[in-house]
Amino acid sequence: MKKSIFHLIIAFGVIVAVNFIADKWFFRIDLTSEKRYTLADITKSFLRSMDDDILVKVYLDGDLNPGFKRLSRSAKEMLDELQVFAPSLHYEFIDPGEGTRKERKAFVEHLEKMGLQPYPVIETKEDGRKTKSFVFPYAIIYFEGKEVPVNLLDNIQGLSGQENLNHSIEALEFKFVNTLRKLTTKEKPAIAFLEGHGELDELDVIDITRDLSQNYRVERGKLSGDAAELDKYKAVIIAKPHIPFPERDKFIIDRYLMNGGSILWLVDAVNITLDSLRKHPETMGMWAQLNLDDILFKYGVRINPVLIEDIQAGRIPVNLAPAGSPPRFVPVPWLYDPLLTPSQAHPVSRNINLVKGEFVSFIDTVGENLKVTRSPLLHTSRFTKVSQVPVMVSLFSVNQKPKREEFNRSFLPVAYAMQGEFPSVFVHRPVPKGVTNLKGNAPPISKPTKMIVVADGDIIRNDVKFKDTDPKILPLGYDELTHQTYGNKQFIINAVDCLCDDEGWMVLRSRSFSLRLLDKEKLSDEVTFWKWLNVAVPVLLVVLAGIIFIFIRKRKYTKRTI
Repeated sequence: MKKSIFHLIIAFGVIVAVNFIADKWFFRIDLTSEKRYTLADITKSFLRSMDDDILVKVYLDGDLNPGFKRLSRSAKEMLDELQVFAPSLHYEFIDPGEGTRKERKAFVEHLEKMGLQPYPVIETKEDGRKTKSFVFPYAIIYFEGKEVPVNLLDNIQGLSGQENLNHSIEALEFKFVNTLRKLTTKEKPAIAFLEGHGELDELDVIDITRDLSQNYRVERGKLSGDAAELDKYKAVIIAKPHIPFPERDKFIIDRYLMNGGSILWLVDAVNITLDSLRKHPETMGMWAQLNLDDILFKYGVRINPVLIEDIQAGRIPVNLAPAGSPPRFVPVPWLYDPLLTPSQAHPVSRNINLVKGEFVSFIDTVGENLKVTRSPLLHTSRFTKVSQVPVMVSLFSVNQKPKREEFNRSFLPVAYAMQGEFPSVFVHRPVPKGVTNLKGNAPPISKPTKMIVVADGDIIRNDVKFKDTDPKILPLGYDELTHQTYGNKQFIINAVDCLCDDEGWMVLRSRSFSLRLLDKEKLSDEVTFWKWLNVAVPVLLVVLAGIIFIFIRKRKYTKRTI
């Protein structure tokens, strides 16, 4: 009896000790090959510093199909992981289909005000019937009276539903943590749109400005000659200039880069716009002499003064009605608006939709022995035509069938991300006139910094429609003709986030999970076999276990009787 009590006390002591150690020393073992349940070190460090209460409401719950159930389950698992390192984070899953009709309507209206539209899901039943339902793949994060939505679904055109869901799961850590980080940041970093060289005006970039303003303090302005006037900005955006840059402004931009500033260049190499073609059906595309060739060449890239046509292109409305008849506009392919393919190898362009361009050129990398890493972000399709300037562009070309032999170029890079130490353009050149507040000589090489160069200025421009003098702003990347939304906005947001990221947060967008899909053809051919196997095998195992049990009992008790 005493021995049993002693063993009981030892067992109780071991249980207490194990629980005490487990409470003080936390660990988890992730046995997946992609380490999908392991948070990045930078995420763990950030979460441990969070003290304020944060509430996350996820609306991906209720009667969901298997794909969205998987996304919902993955979101819950991710929030569980985040909660381990940030106990002040709380979450709840809400079924949007619950409640009265009035409550559901109010809920949908609230989401729509935040720019969140219900996602339609069309499914085919076994009897061939098609059913349509709506899901809300969104979460809303609440912090200090603010609420910020998070879109959990990456819906990339051209990919299957399974691939899109897989990409969505890959991005969960980045989406949640990036939103939390920006919500808890006390002071927004400042960025600036440069003016004074014919850049896009405020109305042309108002949509992306609104989105960037959620996380940055966005300003606009001209250079006054002060050599240090850009130093207060984390990044500078140069959006489609068409007036040559004076040497004074180039010097200030170069000095800003040498001091560690980041620049997003969106530059047209050819002077031509669709508006000019609407006034005259034919126009000449000329080289846009912006006086930037030397500075970009020194940094390691060259924007070629050529015009690209691409088989993978957008559409424009063309009046096909005969003269004297009412207009009849029909969407036709416009090869000068290429749909650019994002690279999956860089976090800026990974897992975003095709990006719509307009009168695009392509980029070459130049220079040797540069301490700069250059990564392509956007490229053309397999069938691309390149025309040297000057080039005649005509709306009548929509009536002509493209000649395949002329589209003999492939995958031409249109955007590059560059990171490293850039050489100064003015290291052996005199300081231009008009520069003030100059301190010291131009350093020969920059501090480690970043730069993104895009050979198309219209990628950042939103369409503006005027009706009764009131402008109607269309979302960046939205095509009113086809009702498609391209990846322009996400590309620009990612680009600015990358340029302003000094800590490595964008690496979280590079996570990749292997998609292990069933063989649909084999599954279709063997569906009857696998159904019967799943039904019959469990029954047979139970029957077999019963027979074995009866045999063992009979044998056991028969021997005892003898």
